[in-house]
Amino acid sequence: DSDNNGGAASFAVVKVCEEDLLPNSAYAVAKAMATADAATKKENEDVSTNEEDEEEEKVELASALFGKPMPQAVKQSTEAAAKKNGGVVADGDFTGRTVSFANSNQKGMVVAHRHPIVFVLLENTPIGAQNEQDVKGSKCSISHKLVSIDPSAIPPGSIVDYLGNSLAVLNDGSVSRSLPKAATSAAGGVDLESGMGIGGITADGISLTVSTLDEDDSTTTSRPIFMPIPKISEIGLIDSPLVSGITAIDALTPIGKGQNMLVIGNADNDDATTVGRTTNKRGWMVNFLRNVIENNRNDDSKMRCFYGLTSGDGNVRSNLMDQLKEAGIQEDIVTVLSTRNHGEEGEGGTASSATISTEKAMTSAEAVAVAATTCSIAEHHALTTGGDSIVFIDDLNLHKSLWDVTTQYLVRVYGEDAVVTADLQGSGSSEMRGYFSGLIQRSARFNLKKGGGSVTLILLSTLPGDEEADGNNGEEEPTFDPSDFENMPEKIKARISMLVKAKVPLTPTNLKKIQIPLPSTSDAENAKRLALQHVEDLISMSDGQIWLDDALAKAGRSPPLDPSRSITRVGVGADTVSCRADAPALRSVVGSLRFEFQQAMDVMDTATASAIVGNQKQVQRRDAFLLAMHQESNERRKLSHECIALLAASRGHLDAVLAEGGLAGTDQGKEAIDGLIEFVESNASGVVTEIESTLDLSDDGKSQLEDAIASYFSNGN
Repeated sequence: DSDNNGGAASFAVVKVCEEDLLPNSAYAVAKAMATADAATKKENEDVSTNEEDEEEEKVELASALFGKPMPQAVKQSTEAAAKKNGGVVADGDFTGRTVSFANSNQKGMVVAHRHPIVFVLLENTPIGAQNEQDVKGSKCSISHKLVSIDPSAIPPGSIVDYLGNSLAVLNDGSVSRSLPKAATSAAGGVDLESGMGIGGITADGISLTVSTLDEDDSTTTSRPIFMPIPKISEIGLIDSPLVSGITAIDALTPIGKGQNMLVIGNADNDDATTVGRTTNKRGWMVNFLRNVIENNRNDDSKMRCFYGLTSGDGNVRSNLMDQLKEAGIQEDIVTVLSTRNHGEEGEGGTASSATISTEKAMTSAEAVAVAATTCSIAEHHALTTGGDSIVFIDDLNLHKSLWDVTTQYLVRVYGEDAVVTADLQGSGSSEMRGYFSGLIQRSARFNLKKGGGSVTLILLSTLPGDEEADGNNGEEEPTFDPSDFENMPEKIKARISMLVKAKVPLTPTNLKKIQIPLPSTSDAENAKRLALQHVEDLISMSDGQIWLDDALAKAGRSPPLDPSRSITRVGVGADTVSCRADAPALRSVVGSLRFEFQQAMDVMDTATASAIVGNQKQVQRRDAFLLAMHQESNERRKLSHECIALLAASRGHLDAVLAEGGLAGTDQGKEAIDGLIEFVESNASGVVTEIESTLDLSDDGKSQLEDAIASYFSNGN
């Protein structure tokens, strides 16, 4: 299947046959390699020609092709044969390799490989050029070389596609080609036969460079889009905090430079009149970006930020560009966009779906390429400068869509028996975990031998909306039986068992409160169940998650971070002395904040009114911390501001404000916090400077802050 979208990338599915992998002239070499480990045993064996032996030979050949890398001699032999006869050099995973189609100038890149089928993203047809010939039904060759980009030609402020071509975003959110941010002249450096070049245009007008993994990535300007995850020998401990400027995140779920972090929540609403009542994931991440950029603008940190927007929806694209412009940081980041120009993508189905949407396949394939390119540009900065790269991938849902598409094609070609049950049901097989790990594990804190830089990955994941109607129209709620949950994951069944033992009715209201999907067979509920199950799979592969809750947003919590489902796993365990994600200054102020805060939240969620009165002290501490952490999605905070607000809450100085009605989200509460920060900055400026320059707070500095805070409130504020 293939399609061309008038300037946007398109999609092709290629079946790789064993007879195509190795021409007859190279078969003997490959077979010898496959049986090398058993050479001594073969000496006394008779050569058999029966069907059973022939089948064993096929198995050995498959092992040679896909089980391990080829020795150089074998690779050279097969390359020569492939160049003469066509075909592909087989060497492990084909993802990222260059694909050339016979009888046309069309080229592409493998974005997913599930033996024996590769899924190819065909490259953009240049604007104004004639559409390429349809590649459907044609033969192709797959090179061992990887499609690459030139990150050095993509400076801050650039807006590019997955191949590094400069883009312009029009008013309606659609994209068109534009002049590059920093023009490069590399036409003379392009090899017209191989297509090799650096930042150049090949003879067919397609911006394509190819590279091999043998290159030293610290010196070359060309970097493959799909790079293997960093090796253990290349990485060090995560020991430096990345201050987001969002107090709730820095205090409850701190992020270290070089870790990956999921940001989970419901879909954003692009309607400006309702943004205050939604989780506004993208808005918070733009604020995160702005805080990082502004708080590091005048130092020598060599920090750079990168944003990969995978959506092909023009409204989403336009919304992001408006937010970046409004925040004043568009010229400070590199933005990688999809070139798709269409409406909102569906969450779309599992392997059991009846049809496969070509549009969905193309959009998902380019989304995967956009994420990979964003990481490659960021890695180049970290490895060549020793600086810190912050990468936002918005979002991961289209990665799952591509996986579902590949499963559907496998089922179409080979039947359901050829696909593992987990993939058919939409959950995470080991193969799918490897597919996602190829992105999630590209985060790293590189050791000194690799320059000491870091790549931090912030990965957004969108949950389906809750389509249940509010209330039950006066009717009695249905009660489910434990057997209704038999087809759900083991974790959910274990939680159901606990509810049954506690004699908690299995009603929709009770299940919704603790985020257990209803055992409904409706398409909407089934999609929600699969989405939550997929999020659990992602969580198990990540270093932590920030969960933004829609209900908390509607209740006025800002940011709507759910502390019971948000956590960082960096710095948890025996290595906490040398491996920490939180800033030392906050660590000395926060103490056991997470435990105390969650304890107070539990009291409010489960206790009766009389019990709440008996635990008024805990409730008051909760409200004080909520006030200290409350901020709007466009509000900038420095680390010193966070320390001041949290220290005031922990020492009880905000209790009087709360007693007078200054709760989180009120004008009175905001005025109290803003006034406090301004006063302390003026009266303890030396300590504030110490915090910003060292990210630490000495005992003497803490005493000075406490005195300044006490002085502010003693003056009647």
